[in-house]
Amino acid sequence: MSADIIPLYRAAAEARVTIDSLDLGENGLLRLSSMGLFPGARVRVIDNSRPDTSIVECRGTRLALGRGLAHRIFVR
Repeated sequence: MSADIIPLYRAAAEARVTIDSLDLGENGLLRLSSMGLFPGARVRVIDNSRPDTSIVECRGTRLALGRGLAHRIFVR
């Protein structure tokens, strides 16, 4: 993994990032894709300070992602 690709949970608040890859099974990929989270999608990190949740904005919608899921979404 490149040094500039990090798990979503490590991105700074208010950062605008691009999803590079998702380490999920087919069902997880389909679920996130339906919410607009897929490789190449641009998202804004709203809050990563909570121990159990990452809050992001994608296509004008705020999404709360569990920390386990945020560990499996890689951004740059």
